[in-house]
Amino acid sequence: MASIKVKPLSPHVGAEIGDVDLTRPLAAEQVSAMKDALGRHGVLFFREQPIDLEQHRRFAACFGELHIHVGGEGTASKPDEQYPEVRKQHFHRNSKRVSGEVWHTDQSCAEIPPMASILHQTIIPPDGGGDTLFASMYAAYDALSPRMKTFLTGLTATHDGAKLFDKGTKTVYPVSSHPIIAVHPWTGRKLIYVNRGQTTHIDDLPAMESDALLEFLFEHIERPEWQMRFHWREHSIAFWDNRCTQHKAIWDYWPHERLGYRIQIKGTQPPVAAA
Repeated sequence: MASIKVKPLSPHVGAEIGDVDLTRPLAAEQVSAMKDALGRHGVLFFREQPIDLEQHRRFAACFGELHIHVGGEGTASKPDEQYPEVRKQHFHRNSKRVSGEVWHTDQSCAEIPPMASILHQTIIPPDGGGDTLFASMYAAYDALSPRMKTFLTGLTATHDGAKLFDKGTKTVYPVSSHPIIAVHPWTGRKLIYVNRGQTTHIDDLPAMESDALLEFLFEHIERPEWQMRFHWREHSIAFWDNRCTQHKAIWDYWPHERLGYRIQIKGTQPPVAAA
């Protein structure tokens, strides 16, 4: 029977996957084991996987239909010319900004956000630059006080893509409302579903209360206790669950170059509110 190795990288988030070759089709047992590991650890990492775009798309399709990015000209990444579901993330000395510099979960502004994202890096900056931070929203929820959990349960918040993406363009981005406390459909664990990048306000609260509560949640989410830092190497891959993790790209490598390709997997439902 095909198997994989799962090595946790921190107490709350991240695991490295071994004994798998992503240039070849996966066995059903491997896909099942990765889904289980993804739901538990939030983000999976693969080393030395020199996949091409066809292999990248095949790998992502094992977990669902591929998602088309909702952003337009205002985003730092661009669609691949051949495959519209592939985003090319190419940053260098002439870049004005890079994707993902603010803590966020991908495309939370969409009515049904993408379930997961898979990023393959092919050019890495020298001297260890360009790391990505990941944080567990399971752990962030668990650390809230019982009274705060009770207060937040049942509240919703609005997510607007223009907050993160729009930089003086006329692009119209989705705006959606999602529960602040949601339940992961695979694991049944509760999690926090707001993020600094796209959440604009809490519905049905006055602006001052909404702003203060969101700032508390953002600072709580961004605490290092439930984070890990991933150091990229050439042909490393990160596969993260957008429902139970957040991430932040670190742009510490200017004027050097960083090149990667990202594919997202469609969600099957909006975030489900916790009872």
